[in-house]
Amino acid sequence: MATSAAEHIDVEPVSAEAVRSLMEPHQPPCLSLLMPTHRNVPDNRVDRPAYRHLVEALELALSVSKPRDEIERLLAPFRLLADDVGLWEHTRDGLAVFGSDGRARVFLLQRPVLPLAVVTRRFHTMPLVRAVMACDRFNVLALTSRSARIYEGTAWHDPHGTTADVLDPVPLVPLAGRPPTTELTRGDVIDEEALEPHRVQHGMGPAGLGAGGVVHGGFGAKRDDIDADTEIFLRHVDDCVRDQVSRRSGLPLVLVAGARLAAVFRGLSKNGLLIDEPVAKDPHLMADRDLAAEVAAVFRRAHMDRIRREVRAFAQARDRGLAASDLADIARAAVAGQVATLLIEADRFEAGRFDRETGAVEFDGAPPPDLSRTGDRAAVRADDLFGAVAETVLTHGGDVLALARNDMPTETGVAAIYRYASRRP
Repeated sequence: MATSAAEHIDVEPVSAEAVRSLMEPHQPPCLSLLMPTHRNVPDNRVDRPAYRHLVEALELALSVSKPRDEIERLLAPFRLLADDVGLWEHTRDGLAVFGSDGRARVFLLQRPVLPLAVVTRRFHTMPLVRAVMACDRFNVLALTSRSARIYEGTAWHDPHGTTADVLDPVPLVPLAGRPPTTELTRGDVIDEEALEPHRVQHGMGPAGLGAGGVVHGGFGAKRDDIDADTEIFLRHVDDCVRDQVSRRSGLPLVLVAGARLAAVFRGLSKNGLLIDEPVAKDPHLMADRDLAAEVAAVFRRAHMDRIRREVRAFAQARDRGLAASDLADIARAAVAGQVATLLIEADRFEAGRFDRETGAVEFDGAPPPDLSRTGDRAAVRADDLFGAVAETVLTHGGDVLALARNDMPTETGVAAIYRYASRRP
């Protein structure tokens, strides 16, 4: 969420929704700052000095055309962030900050990015577009009958399988008015000391008043009552995760819970992003690396199922004339809002220029030179054509998925499924 410089600047999850909002028109100048960061000491001690250096680069670019008071207003949220000790003690592998009109938005990335400070008329969102395209990001719900934690993870694939060494906690707001926390607990929604629905009560028995008859307050036996309380807690967890995480991130959700609890949660969950296969183990009995490895295996199977569905959908659409594999054709269709789903080869770069009005592309045939920090030009001297087309598809509400080269259904590195038949010029 964007905030004024006088307030704390919240870190936002990387999502297609966030990227689309950044691509909307903003009051220029638009300030984009990206840099690699480090998770642990002593490596992360260089992060704040490197960040301040990039802020100085922004200041230098602004000084070409802006008065001092305007420069300070535009840079105020960036300077506020430099003093946020909590942020710098809990960074990930990359940082992205976008500022306009004295406000800023902050994203922590799970992969490093090249350092960049640039002032232009639009934000340099390509690194976030690349992050959104990846199929390898997911959320994890570690659940017991008394607590719940949510994580974000990134899996990467190599010849030996799929790994996910790091799971980053995602804060949740347990109830309105309470501060964010990394753990939801049963006590957030059930006052067990006050309720005690299984408590034995004395009252009017068969032999008359005070004769020692025993009833259970209408709640049933203690075991049944615990199950009822557990269901209340599970519904609360499902609501919090769905509303605060899944709707914002759009990422698949892997459940880690004991087999019986997992079955109950799956039966009541309304989260459409919940993966069918759970990790049927108690997360409290697992070390962090074991938890990550178990989740990675489940996610890999779901990931491959999704790839097969999308490739099959592309083949069917191509048979009906509703698909394309030529980048120039796809670029024109993207500008027209015709692309429903774009499959793109991960980490492939095609240098050139992309006209965002007409969709025309011009290939350069060589990677661009170093990124610019002058603030007078676009962030790169040539477009990343794959990224620019993906950005345009996202702008028009389409889905973008990045696949490994061997998983792509085409040799061109792109495959598009259209919403309707494309009219050729």
